Order: sequence, then C-alpha cells, then structure tokens
Amino acid sequence: MKIKCLSILLLLFILASCSSTPLPKNNAVRVPDDFFGMVHAGNTETDEEYQLLNEMGVVWVLETFYWQRVERTPGEFNFSRYDGYVDTAIMQGKKVLAVLAYDTPWLSNGRARYVSPENTHYFLRYVEEMVRHFKGRVDVWSVWNEPNFMFWSGTNNEFYDLSRLATERIRETDPDAYIIGGAFWRTPANFIRGMHRAGAMEGLDGIAFHPYDLNPGRSMRTYDRFLRVLSEINFTGPVWITEIGYPTDGWFPLKIAMDDLPSYVVRTIVGSAARGARILLWYDFFDHFNEGEVPKGTSLTKRTEASYGLVYPNFQRKNGSFAYELCARFIPGSIYTPELPLRENIPGNIISFTFMNGTYGHNSLILWNDRAGIINVNLQLPGPVISHDISTGDSRILSSEAFAELSLEIGTQPLFITWQGAGTPHLSIR
Repeated sequence: MKIKCLSILLLLFILASCSSTPLPKNNAVRVPDDFFGMVHAGNTETDEEYQLLNEMGVVWVLETFYWQRVERTPGEFNFSRYDGYVDTAIMQGKKVLAVLAYDTPWLSNGRARYVSPENTHYFLRYVEEMVRHFKGRVDVWSVWNEPNFMFWSGTNNEFYDLSRLATERIRETDPDAYIIGGAFWRTPANFIRGMHRAGAMEGLDGIAFHPYDLNPGRSMRTYDRFLRVLSEINFTGPVWITEIGYPTDGWFPLKIAMDDLPSYVVRTIVGSAARGARILLWYDFFDHFNEGEVPKGTSLTKRTEASYGLVYPNFQRKNGSFAYELCARFIPGSIYTPELPLRENIPGNIISFTFMNGTYGHNSLILWNDRAGIINVNLQLPGPVISHDISTGDSRILSSEAFAELSLEIGTQPLFITWQGAGTPHLSIR
C-alpha cells in the first residue's frame, strides 16, 4: 500500500477503533505449506537478504513488473530489470507473484495509472510479452493493484474491461497460468459487484485482497465483509492476501507502537490463516530508513509509508519479524481446529486459536485477552510444552512431563504455546 490520499484514510479511520477480535465462522481449515510471503522482498538479490528471508520462513516474494520499466520505447521490450530478480528468487527456492500494472510515459500523456480504451491493445501487448517471456518462471500473475482506491484514475467500467481483457490475454498466452485479480483495498462491495457483472471475475483462479485497517480486529472484520461480498456473487476461488501490515512511524492513528507490532503480526496471521486465506504476503519487508536515520524534515506521510517493514535496510530486524518467523515455523501445514481447546468457564474475551499438526508434529495454541488486564487460567495438554516469546523468538520449556497441567496468566500480548502429541488441550477457570 502507498499513502496515496492520507486525508481519505484518516476520515475512514478516525472513528473509534474496535480492536476486539471476531472469530472465524468456518470449519476446520488446513493452512497451506507455502502460506507465508513478503512484499518487495528479493530486490537486493543478495545472499544476505535471502538468508534472512529463509530464516523468517518466507516462501513467496511479490514485485510489481512495471510496464514503464520494460517498454520505454513503443514495441521494444527489455526484461533485464526483472530477469535477475526472478532468476535469483528461483535459485533461492522462492515462488514469485508478479503484478502487471500501470502506465508508460510514451502513452500516458501525463495521466498516471490509466490506460484508455483506445490504448488498451498496447497494455495487452505488454501483458502478452511479459507472460510469454516469464512463462514457467513466474508462479502467479496479478492484474493491477488497488484499482478501487488510488491506483486507477479511469472509470470503473473502463477498469472492468481492462481487467477482463488482460485475464483473457494471459490465458491465451499461457493456458496453465495462475491468475488473480482485484487486489482490492478494503471491501469495495459495489466495485466487486460491477466486476462480476462485467465478466471480469471469470477466468480468475483467485482474488487478491488488502484488508488494511487500524488493528487486527478491524482487519479481520474487513476480511469477513469481503468474504460475504464474494459469497453474494458466488465467487468460490481462494482469497490471496497480497498486502497487509502496520506502520511503526508517521501519522496517528495509523502508526502503532513498536512494542505492539509482534502482537499485531501474530493476531493478523492466525486470524487470516484460520479464515482460509490462500496466502498472506506481509507489507513490507524493508523499512525505507534505518532505525534513527529518518532524514530531518521528512513529512509524516512519507514517514508512515516508510515504516511498514519488518526489517531495516541494514538488515536489523524489528521485533515484529520474530513474531512472523514464529508463525511461519509452526503454522504452515497445520489444521486450524475451531473446537479446540476445550473451554470450561472461559470468558469470551479470552481468544484462542489452535492449529493441530498431527500426532508427531508441533501443535500450536495462541491465546490472549481481548481486554485490558490479566486473567489466570488452567491449561491441560500433552507435554512437553514450550512457550515462545513473540517479540524475540526465544523459547522456554513450561513442562517436560508427558501430560502437563499449567497455570497461565493471559494478558493482551498473545501467548504462543507448542506441544507434541495427539491429546486434546483443555482450558479452564475453576
């Protein structure tokens, strides 16, 4: 996301923030093995960057393949800017999600992020050339980015046609291509319905979504509204969260405290995984400035956009990166099991998510108090039981017994607990 019209964001967000966590209403969900991704990762093409991506459990990298960078002169394509990016990602074992988008100077006539109907054939030529050149190397193609907000300056109907035609051209060029569309910012219900009526949802394998909001509770409510709209139009493809994140600098109320970032990361990830999202790509991998090195006079708008990263440009990690790594270590391949843990006298403000990973795998229980204060609860589950600090990634053994009975203090900071065994976790207050 870019801070493209901050006044609009503030108008949307300035109302009272609802931070309570809505629980998913679906049944058990298996989290894909390749659930975790990162936006704008891999651009340095260095071993240092990829070593960190590997440590954090990142499988997917997303990059926009800007039209203006590959066709600076009409009909002359230069793919070198993205060949190195893609080849390095493949060599490092990453999957690539490429966004096809935007304008090119020789055609735009000064109007940014717009392709007129009479010039659509030029855009389709760019789409065809990109897909043909990167066939077999790019794993997923996404058509455009946030057209319902500030990344499309034409009419809605013009975008519907562009999106539909681009999807058709991708499919003609590579029948086996995996295509996602939309990349919707929040939940533009009327825009989505319009795309559906125009046939622009046909031919898509999935839909991209950016559930940005002030906090994870609000983001999950936005996600649930999005699912309701998709259900209304009978779109059954998977939802790809291709951007989600929170800035640690800049404008209030968008800015969050650094100490809150690990909690926001964990709550967003487990809430999205439990709702059946196909993938989650965190926005962003890098901040724009190192810690304490924001240039004097940088506007609050730029400071906000510059601080969505989990890592500084010098590869120093924010505490939220350890929360991401923890989730990426234990959640992929597991099954969100909504009936667990068994709860006895547990108030509704104690939120719990259980991810089971088989008899011999590591099962995970993530829980927190949605209200201020501490609540003491009893937890029974097979051992050994390990607690993981979401801010540092450090672990400690809570019990080495074959069956553990523990007393836990549950606050607003999520507890991340893992264990092995097929037994049933039981949470109670007596």
